[in-house]
Amino acid sequence: MEVVNKLEKIRDYFCGCPYLKDGMFNIDYLGNEAIQYAIVSQINASPVIKRYTDGEKLMQYPFSFMSVEQYSSDILDQISASGFYEQLEKWINEQNDTGNLPDIPNIQSIEVLAPGYLFDVYGTGMAKYEIQCRVTYLEY
Repeated sequence: MEVVNKLEKIRDYFCGCPYLKDGMFNIDYLGNEAIQYAIVSQINASPVIKRYTDGEKLMQYPFSFMSVEQYSSDILDQISASGFYEQLEKWINEQNDTGNLPDIPNIQSIEVLAPGYLFDVYGTGMAKYEIQCRVTYLEY
């Protein structure tokens, strides 16, 4: 059985999002310069959601989509970052509703667990933003 790197498949999936700007797109790494994106694995819950009597399991893979954006007291910078994460959340929900999902075997859904929010601010006029998500899939 082929081993699937879920973070790579999720990253590839998000590369198709029309709201992303040109910039680096990493896995488990996010620098301090704008604009950068990253898919970061999360360990915040058991991977098993449900066990079935036939041995099948409904699994979850939590992750965060993160970015480094310009940050300042300028309302336009604030609106830009906030607006991006609102659009991203809407895009994720629409993709899930239409069945356009990451290329992970037996995937069931992609879901937003927590909307986009300001994660960290740097003194250099940059900030990290994050939206928490998960994919669910069946494992036999």
